[in-house]
Amino acid sequence: MNDVITVEITSLGNRVGGISSSLNRKTVFVRGALPGETVRCRTGRARKNLIEADLVTILERSTYRTDPFCSCFGECGGCSLQNLTYSRQLFWKRNWVEKALGRAGIEYPDELMKDVIPSPDTEGYRNRVSFDIMSGKPGLHRFRGDTMIVDGCPLLNRRGQKAFERLFEEQLDWSSRVSVRASDRTGKAMLEFSGPSSQGIISGCDSDIIAWKDRDGWKVDPKGSVLHEIAGGYTYPVRPGTFFQVNTGCADIIISIVTDLCAGGRKILDLYGGCGTFSLPLASEGADVTSVELNPDSSASGKEAAELSGIKGIDFLVGRTRHFLLDTVRAQQTWNTVIVDPPRAGLGIRVSRLLRRVASEKIVYVSCNPFSLARDLKVICEGGWAVAGIQPVDMFPQTDHVETVVTLKRKKGR
Repeated sequence: MNDVITVEITSLGNRVGGISSSLNRKTVFVRGALPGETVRCRTGRARKNLIEADLVTILERSTYRTDPFCSCFGECGGCSLQNLTYSRQLFWKRNWVEKALGRAGIEYPDELMKDVIPSPDTEGYRNRVSFDIMSGKPGLHRFRGDTMIVDGCPLLNRRGQKAFERLFEEQLDWSSRVSVRASDRTGKAMLEFSGPSSQGIISGCDSDIIAWKDRDGWKVDPKGSVLHEIAGGYTYPVRPGTFFQVNTGCADIIISIVTDLCAGGRKILDLYGGCGTFSLPLASEGADVTSVELNPDSSASGKEAAELSGIKGIDFLVGRTRHFLLDTVRAQQTWNTVIVDPPRAGLGIRVSRLLRRVASEKIVYVSCNPFSLARDLKVICEGGWAVAGIQPVDMFPQTDHVETVVTLKRKKGR
């Protein structure tokens, strides 16, 4: 196509940018354009009902447009909202959650949908950023493109940026990927390398731990060292390759929300339990918690965290959520509350169908993807459950991702 057209942007889409709708033509997606703007754009890939276009010129500027703080904005694919004021980012993220649930036919009273809780920090909030290595230097992916070399990432926290500065001076041809993980709370950092060999492992880098992955798994230098992070008032070992919420400040908020929702429950099932960020505070309040986690290193970190804090009452199990749900349904085990915190892909239909059969009073679903969340909620609600609360939290400022905590309760008579 490659035509230059003028359009008015009426809304903002998750992962697609500004949206221009008209009865007389296909919907146009313009990445970088904002609602309320009139723009000229160059048309590109066309689908059945829509056209993707590149922004050429802003003819009428949105009052919510702001200057991005990163020089790579617009080229790097990591951020899409740095040009939008933060309060308006929160507005649209709430809108995306509403639309995702609405399109899936999820019914709930309007008052159950809460405003998005903002992140304590909107820059320098990430405790982990992963870089691909290109020409021996760390880089980030362009939007739907190849890797671009960068000299840092302003979303990375202060301790991580300090570690990255020394890393950037090295020639890293021996590695294919590196993750910078760091804690501003403990002042420690770790570099996680993936590559064909460990021969090029750097020494004297501004990081306390160097980790690399080979055929035999992860190795660390100094041997036996582990990065620690503090969240929700508890200290957690974070081993190489394991998951930990990237926004520690928002992790505190999520932990508090989930703990409050589970208050008073004596028997808690924590699925996708990770290193125990929900299990520890719940067990400290007297609950008996069963944590189910597929990654053995994450589960081991949870056990160590519990020992560090002197917390008992948690049964850390390594295994698949689906297998555990099959067993607990067959055994007719009862739980006061079931917590699920799956990856972006969500639970999936099979696990959602099993979850709705669990003998429990309440389900607390923590999601980082409104669309997989909506799909799963539709299946669960069809099995006799109803949405009882929706609380979005902005775990990922400047991006089009949003965390959401949904509470479900059984319908009466089920």
